[in-house]
Amino acid sequence: MFSSGSGCAWVIQKRSTGTPLGAIRINRIHKQWRWGEIGYDSDPEFWGRGLMTEAVRAVVACGRGHVRLNRMEAWTLPGNDASDRVLVKAGFNYEGTLKQKAWFKGAFHDFRMFGRVTADPID
Repeated sequence: MFSSGSGCAWVIQKRSTGTPLGAIRINRIHKQWRWGEIGYDSDPEFWGRGLMTEAVRAVVACGRGHVRLNRMEAWTLPGNDASDRVLVKAGFNYEGTLKQKAWFKGAFHDFRMFGRVTADPID
């Protein structure tokens, strides 16, 4: 993904052991418009420890610096309050709900959109 300029991905590891805890990526980097979409997932065993917030902050710093993105976006499913909190703690702002954004599991689903731009303060 990175070599083609379409995205980058990282494994999130426990510092002390290198055990994989999850993954985080910048999807669909649009170089001309200088934006990208963040996606992440982790082992539920490690939820609630601030690890994903730390990873999102690191990816935002990479996106701003190395990749030179002005805007980063992330989507969550309504009701995924933990993921919403991760994004807000990492400096993202809730921007609205995208009605029936995607079809999966036999139905259309809404997505909550969060965004962050370079002008937003770094936490």
